[in-house]
Amino acid sequence: MNLEKRETIIKEIQYWRRSKLLPEQYCDFLTNLYNDEDKIKDSNPVSLQNLQQGSIKIWLFGFGIISLIFMISLYFSVFPWPLQIATALCVLVVCYGYSAIYRDRNQTISLLLAGVGSVLTMGFGLWMIALHGLDPDFWRPVLIAGCGLLWSVLGFTLRIGLLHYCGIAFWALLYAGFSGQMRPEASMLELELLWLPLCVLMVWLSWLLYHKVSGVSGVYLGVGVSLWLMPEVDALWLRQGFPDWVSLLLIVKIAAGLALLFIFRKKWITWVAS
Repeated sequence: MNLEKRETIIKEIQYWRRSKLLPEQYCDFLTNLYNDEDKIKDSNPVSLQNLQQGSIKIWLFGFGIISLIFMISLYFSVFPWPLQIATALCVLVVCYGYSAIYRDRNQTISLLLAGVGSVLTMGFGLWMIALHGLDPDFWRPVLIAGCGLLWSVLGFTLRIGLLHYCGIAFWALLYAGFSGQMRPEASMLELELLWLPLCVLMVWLSWLLYHKVSGVSGVYLGVGVSLWLMPEVDALWLRQGFPDWVSLLLIVKIAAGLALLFIFRKKWITWVAS
């Protein structure tokens, strides 16, 4: 069997493993059957093996990327604002685009590029707000909403759970700020009514998506678990004047949440593993 065909088969086996199409032991058996590390070419262009071989293309590519990063860092502030927006969009498209390309080839590189793109999204936004003297009380929530929407969509599309979770968490942060401005004197009961319906909604979405879409139900379950504690977090860290018994209530809810997770462990572990 030629090396190219062998590589194709091994990539297909890795896809079966990630998609749970075959049990782990069958995937291990097939991988050991076809895998020959001495003959298969390393598909990662920035691996230590390829760098050691002294490929001129790889070193020139690295030089170009580093030079571009320094040029953007040094001259971004003097660019006119249309060029600033275009530069930021180009960098983000490259990061997220290559993250999508490497999603099935190399998950580590894909996650790294998605993380870099996400940090740059927030960084470019805050930088432009400071450079142009924009009103932070208006533009920072807009930036948070935009980042949350972008990360949620990309996390869902690329099946990057942490990115998807962070996107929804940013929207929850925006919701907390808005509710704090609208009802700064809200009671503990009002805070429970603000957050617990969202918790139930996210857990229900987790159950629903487990039967409809693979790879995302664990994210919504994680969001639902986080929202279960948000009324007390909102009261203790985002507001003023709540009594000490709220801390005790937080501990009680953590214990109750762990008990519910233990009781229904056979169901939610299946959702997370899907």
